[in-house]
Amino acid sequence: MGLQMYILKFDNAHFGTGTLSSSDFSFSASRLFSALYLEAIKLNHQNDFLELANQGDFVLSDAFPYTDKALFLPKPIGYPDYSAHEQKISLEMRRKAKASKKLQYIPWNLMDEYVSGKSVIKNIADMQKDMYTVQYVTKKGKDPYEVAVTSFNCQLYIIAPQDKLLDQLMDSLQYSGLGGERSSGYGQFTLRSSSLPNEFVQKLRFNDGVLSMALATSLPKADELKRSMDGARYLLKKDSGFAYSEMSKELLRKQDLYKFAVGSTFKKQYRGEIVDVRPDNFPHPVWNYSKGLFYQLSR
Repeated sequence: MGLQMYILKFDNAHFGTGTLSSSDFSFSASRLFSALYLEAIKLNHQNDFLELANQGDFVLSDAFPYTDKALFLPKPIGYPDYSAHEQKISLEMRRKAKASKKLQYIPWNLMDEYVSGKSVIKNIADMQKDMYTVQYVTKKGKDPYEVAVTSFNCQLYIIAPQDKLLDQLMDSLQYSGLGGERSSGYGQFTLRSSSLPNEFVQKLRFNDGVLSMALATSLPKADELKRSMDGARYLLKKDSGFAYSEMSKELLRKQDLYKFAVGSTFKKQYRGEIVDVRPDNFPHPVWNYSKGLFYQLSR
């Protein structure tokens, strides 16, 4: 199936990172998948959606910034590889290496230039200034508490298949909202879809053996793990939380899952899978989306 991008315009959202007093700028493919699955249940399409998502060419990305200046991608971990020339590295290269550590995203059309070490870091940093702010709202009551809220000065986009059911679920989700504190009005967005540049799409083709960067927080299947680790440079993210079932009337902790963060780089791509992370003795599956999506890097 062909790929497109959904562009999401938020005003305010709470993308929690484990506490109410923290809020992230974007969200993972797993969080999006869980929200879509809940929308599918409301519309009685959960089996259809699960069947669609388990197809080999179904992929979702994490959310990344979209502005009138650029489509942004995560900064690739381990590149540019200044350490390979540590003994001969110039003062200018040292400055660039230090400055690049502060970057979180890279414009996709400057990615090859960035990976080769030829980009102007200041220009890239200036393109992503003031994308968002985090504010703190005090909730009044017997025990007042603070909630962190992300306010957006740009849009977010995700990469997803072109599919009528997915269009329907995304359209429904914009009114339900994403993230936490939705009862307070946070997390709703306006939605539009758009095609991706052809050159961008070519970089997303599954091409094993080509240096690539993960665009989804994901995990190889057991039989892919050892192979994909060869030459990999990565960060791990812990995916955890709680699950509630109407059948058991209990809130139980899901199985923890450690996944590769977006920006992790691999010489061997992997497919990944949708993992059941239900608590012990839980009456039904709890799905965690962990399929891979990769962007090919040039050096």
